Amino acid sequence: MVTKARLHEMPRGALKIEYEPEVDVLTIFLQEPETLLSYGNEIEPGVILNYAEDGSLSSVEIMDASKRYPSGQLAASSVDEFIDLKMASKLAGIAPVTLRTQAEKGRLWALRLGSRWVTTRERLQQYIDSRARRARV
Repeated sequence: MVTKARLHEMPRGALKIEYEPEVDVLTIFLQEPETLLSYGNEIEPGVILNYAEDGSLSSVEIMDASKRYPSGQLAASSVDEFIDLKMASKLAGIAPVTLRTQAEKGRLWALRLGSRWVTTRERLQQYIDSRARRARV
């Protein structure tokens, strides 16, 4: 069984979304938020692509986010970092197909982004804890 401590020791995934209401900016991190940036490019008014020193896309910033998205959607936007089910499988020691099946049945909270299923570390831990409780009964 995976402990909570083990989950937090593992390397973090790539996707994190943050909404900062004080400045009305929605940021989608594709790399670690601490990644050093080399430059940014405003691809349309209020949408900035930030690039890391190696030239890879690091984050997307959306200015005046409350004018672009409903407030309820923004409130839910600050989520724990997404991890794909392959990484979740490594963290939990559970086969990816099992995690996908559990997600499809609604037992593991997950989203489908394109062809990938993703969850968060927190939701994975909740699922692991629920499995442990069921095993004790």
